[in-house]
Parts: sequence; C-alpha cells; structure tokens
Amino acid sequence: MLRCYDLVDGRVQMCPEGQSGLIQVYSDPSEEEKNYLVNDCGIDSHTLASALDEDEISRVEYEANHVAVIMKRPGNVQVQSRMAFRVSSVGAFLFRDRIIVIQTDVMPLFEHGKMPLRGNSVQGVLLRLLHHATHHFLQHLRIIRNISDEIENKIEYAVTNKSLVNMFALMKCLTYYESATSANQVLLRRLRNDAGRIGFDQEEIDFLEDITVENQQCDNLTNIYTGILTGMSDARVSIVSNNLAVIMKYLAIINIVFLPLTVITGLGGMSEFSMMTSGIWWPHAYSALVLVLVLIGYVTYLLVRKIGTNNSAKR
Repeated sequence: MLRCYDLVDGRVQMCPEGQSGLIQVYSDPSEEEKNYLVNDCGIDSHTLASALDEDEISRVEYEANHVAVIMKRPGNVQVQSRMAFRVSSVGAFLFRDRIIVIQTDVMPLFEHGKMPLRGNSVQGVLLRLLHHATHHFLQHLRIIRNISDEIENKIEYAVTNKSLVNMFALMKCLTYYESATSANQVLLRRLRNDAGRIGFDQEEIDFLEDITVENQQCDNLTNIYTGILTGMSDARVSIVSNNLAVIMKYLAIINIVFLPLTVITGLGGMSEFSMMTSGIWWPHAYSALVLVLVLIGYVTYLLVRKIGTNNSAKR
C-alpha cells in the first residue's frame, strides 16, 4: 500500500489521493509495487528484501542514484497469551527529489504535530524517521519498566508460573531491543561520519548528534533493564518456590490437626457412638463430642506450633 506525504511549514502532511509527494511510504508492498521499486526506481532486490526482514541489521549502502538505509524500530505490540514487544526493520531510500520508505506493517513513521521543525529536506526526513524510532523505543521501555514493576508485585504473593513466564517474555523482548538500539547506534555514527557524502547541512548534523545522544540513552536503559531482570530472575523464582512452600506448610499443619480427629471418628463411628451414649439425651452427647474434638484439635495445634518454634530457635 502506497501513501504519499509532503512537508508543509516543516510538518509532515498526507498528500491528496493520486498526488505524489516528497515522502513515499510503501507498507507491505505487493509484488507489483516491488517490481516497480526494483525495475523503475533502481532499488536492489536484496536491499528491498532486507527492509522487510525483521532480523536484518541496521546499515547504510550507497548506490548509483540513491542512498539506502536500513534501520530498526519497535514493531506492533502483540497481546495474546502474553505481551510481546517486537522489533521490525524499515528501509529508507534517499533520492535527489524524494525519499522512499518501505515497512512491513502500517505504522506511523512521524510524530505529527510534535516533531521539531528541523530536517525539511530529503536528508532531514531520514533524521525524522530515526528520531521517531528512538522515541518509540523509549516509550516502549517505559511500558516495559511499568510491566516489570507490576510483575514484581504479583510475584511477591504468586505460587504459579504465570508471572515468571511473563517476566521471561520481557527479558526476551529486551534482548531484541538491546540488539536493535545497538545496531541503530552504529548506524547513527556511520551517518555522522558520512554526513558530507549524504548531504547533511549543519543544522541536520546537529539534529543527528541529538538523535545519537538520545539513542545512546535508550541503549543504556535497555542494558540496565536487561541486567535488572536477569539478575533478579533467580531471586524471583525462589520467591515463588518459597510461597508454595509456605502454603504446603499450612496444609501440613491442617492435616496434622485433623489427623487425630479423623482417627477418633473413624474408630468410633456414628452407630457405635449412639450405642455408647444411648442413656444420654442425644443433643448433650453430640455437643460433648464436638467439644472434645475441638479441644483435641486445639491441643494438637499448640503442640505443632511449639515444635515449630523450637526448631526455629535452634536454627
């Protein structure tokens, strides 16, 4: 699907239908569109495939009539059985009079109404793409941090593996993010070194340096969150195991308390008890039985508690 945009007063706006603009965005291009991009625009077929491959690394290539840039950006968040933060690739092909952007999914590429009024050329549009991708990573990292805090609170009382599975899923997502932000950082440095060759002016170079600083911050945050989740994973697994052990302890105490009561009622039985108390009014007999059972259960509980306290004191 093709959508065209143009720069109006420094802001990205969609062109009227049928009109071509400075920015041409192909989302999940069809075979006909791919043939047009390769045959008419001169885009290398391998580079085109790389722009649609989520596992492709960030890089810049120089062709005869354009500059090809492959960058990484966050993909659509998938919420199914568990939340998954994915990473996708975007291809930007800089020509003299236009920039062609290729992506796998229909996703916003620019921050409409919020983008700084810098980068009003073809080269500047590339910087806007990188700027938006970097901010998108930062937004997802904040969400991941909040989800991690929520999982940590749930694990404190959890006895199932659901919270642990979600935590491991976040660790996997952060691994992808760490790789993507590191690759983008290498790409930004390459663009800075080749600023004259690409055609950046001084204002765009300053913009590029600001993006580099923000992406470095994003990369550092990704490394920090990855380290925290990795370092705390063993401790959180132990917490879940400890919670389960505490529940099993309480269940064992309940079984011990009710064990002598079960033995008494099993040996006597209701028919034998009725025979032994045939001379006593049945409400009094059964009330006395209940009181005796409660007393035995309470004494058993005190004995178990005393034994547990002594064992804790010895440790």
